[in-house]
Amino acid sequence: MCQHIVILAERNGQQYISQCEHGTVHLIWDGVGLHLSAEAFNRLAAHILKTRANILELGDSVSQGHCRICVGKLSLILPVEDFLLMVEMIDEVMPQVNLTGNGQYHPSVRITPPNQLIPPVLN
Repeated sequence: MCQHIVILAERNGQQYISQCEHGTVHLIWDGVGLHLSAEAFNRLAAHILKTRANILELGDSVSQGHCRICVGKLSLILPVEDFLLMVEMIDEVMPQVNLTGNGQYHPSVRITPPNQLIPPVLN
């Protein structure tokens, strides 16, 4: 169980990226969480950043589209607008992700306990 969480970037209580003392990067987006090793997160982030470049190249023709992020058997479909917000956050944290998992972090990041999130209600 994670005891020390470093919030690397946060947009609101439901959209943030953190890293724990185990080196796991936690990407939380609207209550959906991806919990990846730092290396796996970096591979996913590189692909996501490349996808952003492709989207920006296409311009307005894809502004009403959706992006699908697949990790293992999990698929997350986001409107392009939300995807681009997520990419901004990912781009922001890339220099801060601790690849060694040794608990040593840049002094500008803050350590906070994880927020209690209200689980979504599915009907």
